[in-house]
Amino acid sequence: MSRRGILIALTSICLLTSSWSVAQKKNDPKQDTKKEEQKKKESCRQEVREQENGSRALRKWLDEDVAYVITNEERAAFKALKTDEEREQFIEQFWLRRDPTPDTVENEFKEDHYERIAYANERFASGIPGWKTDRGRIYILYGKPDEIESHPSGGTYDRPIEEGGGTTSTFPFEIWRYRYIEGIGNEVLLEFVDPSMSGEYRMTIDPSEKDALLHVRALDSPSMNSSSGSTSRSV
Repeated sequence: MSRRGILIALTSICLLTSSWSVAQKKNDPKQDTKKEEQKKKESCRQEVREQENGSRALRKWLDEDVAYVITNEERAAFKALKTDEEREQFIEQFWLRRDPTPDTVENEFKEDHYERIAYANERFASGIPGWKTDRGRIYILYGKPDEIESHPSGGTYDRPIEEGGGTTSTFPFEIWRYRYIEGIGNEVLLEFVDPSMSGEYRMTIDPSEKDALLHVRALDSPSMNSSSGSTSRSV
């Protein structure tokens, strides 16, 4: 046999061997069963992951998204539901009940609500998410104030007569004014103070809480110093 003939014969044998191996693999029932089992397992894992993500999203909706606007009755009803499908239907009805224009595609209440959350998280975060802060809560509930008196560095402050008059030094503070809040009334003033100087403002009903000198006097009072065994000092 010529050299060319030998090469052709060897090539033919290799091709036949490869074809036989591929055919054998394709027809191997054990191999097919193993692949099917792997596909089923992966499909199950994917389904579990999707369910877990869905459940987390539903918990986030209750605990974060609508934490300040859901009623106690609605919260109890939501927690009593058994399936995610029921919870999704509940959420849909929740927003529909608050839609000021139910005949249109847009739900202005829902859109405005999520815009407020985004704004609060962007502007009021201070070691904790903005929606969890006092300013974030008020902003989400009542929207943008009509006016904000801001003192981000504190400093010298002339007390109005109703706060005792005179001049003092303060912690950072803000006063938000709403012309009207439904269910509360007209000319609503809300004060937020940052006594820790950390950027986390706390709502207060005590105007003197922002008074830094008042806190220094309290620390230097005779009762405080006698308890620590030191003599009092005047400010």
